[in-house]
Amino acid sequence: MIFKISFKNVWRNKVRSLIVISSVTLGLAGGIFTVSIITGMVEQKIRTGINNEVSHIQVHNPEFLKNYESQYSIPHADSIAGIISKMPGVKAVCGRARITGMAASPNSVAGVQIVGVDPLQEKKVSNLYTTIPDTNGGYFTGNRKNQIVIGRKLADKLKVRLRSKIVLRFQNIDGNLTEAAFSVNGIFQTSNTVFDETNVFVKKSDLDLLTGGDNGIQEIVIMLDNIEKIPVAEAALKAKFPFLDIQNWMEIRPDMGMVTSAIAIEVYIILGIILFALAFGIVNTMLMIVFERTRELGMLMAVGMSKSRVFRMIMLETIFLTVIGGIIGMVLSTALVGFFHQRGIDLSSVSKGLGAYGFDPKIYPFIKRDLYINLTLMIFCTAILAAIMPARKALKLKPVEAIRVE
Repeated sequence: MIFKISFKNVWRNKVRSLIVISSVTLGLAGGIFTVSIITGMVEQKIRTGINNEVSHIQVHNPEFLKNYESQYSIPHADSIAGIISKMPGVKAVCGRARITGMAASPNSVAGVQIVGVDPLQEKKVSNLYTTIPDTNGGYFTGNRKNQIVIGRKLADKLKVRLRSKIVLRFQNIDGNLTEAAFSVNGIFQTSNTVFDETNVFVKKSDLDLLTGGDNGIQEIVIMLDNIEKIPVAEAALKAKFPFLDIQNWMEIRPDMGMVTSAIAIEVYIILGIILFALAFGIVNTMLMIVFERTRELGMLMAVGMSKSRVFRMIMLETIFLTVIGGIIGMVLSTALVGFFHQRGIDLSSVSKGLGAYGFDPKIYPFIKRDLYINLTLMIFCTAILAAIMPARKALKLKPVEAIRVE
């Protein structure tokens, strides 16, 4: 009975109720959509970072990570990679040679990480080859020696283009300085301009010839068939190869790990602030309703309605207003997120600024399902908290005095 009366009371003043419901709807929809943009940016940053730069797990000689000196290669790297490839959940494995060096052109010079790869194996663990536009060459096409693939940012810095010559300077296996000219075979462009400026890729076979022998493998990269399997795979690798350094993507790129951890807290802070602000508007509206209906509430108590029922009635009216607006807001936000997730939001006008932090210029909003479950609980809690003050105000009314109010 109280439920029915409370629901009817909500619509006694339709304009006021619709204003409150609309404010809750728009506030929640705007908040959720904002959160979806932030979540989408972070998800894309992590996905592209894993697929283009770091993979799920990397294996190194512990000494190599101290100063990135190429002499500290992984012993028996080929046999280790073969063992890892047969482990459960492993999708692909690839070894890389890494040398710190300098890239020079007639116009400029830059410090770079020279990465020696087997192009066919590298494609199994990295999508970097997909970031090379058709107009910017390819990923080690043909059989020519001394091909190099560089980033757009580095190409601009060195003022080179496709088929230009770049001189790489680095130490050979004897520790002597050596250099060689490489022809630009492809220019990639990822969303991370720092990565594009500091990494160049060459064939490992070419690198070995220049260093005076097999330069070894300084890095084994591992891609799993599911990111959720990282903890299990990492534990298995550490148990099997205790003499090597095993790192997951969050340890390799702490900035990405930090963003992932912070985003979950940030999402609920944003939504909490929005709901807190909406609660003040709801409280104000319900207090006005109680003052307007003082005589009515006094008469109800005078004819026998208990104060607990009056309390529940005001509570339910507030909850109905909040929950109706909350449900409509979530439905509207779901439609908005779905629409822009398919089409994306183009922020090419600020792509340089986003690229400096590793974010794509085109954002695809995204919301995890568990957010809606938690948000439903937050809306109910907000409704209950907002209802307490008006309901308590109604309890303080004295029937005899309330009836006399004009």
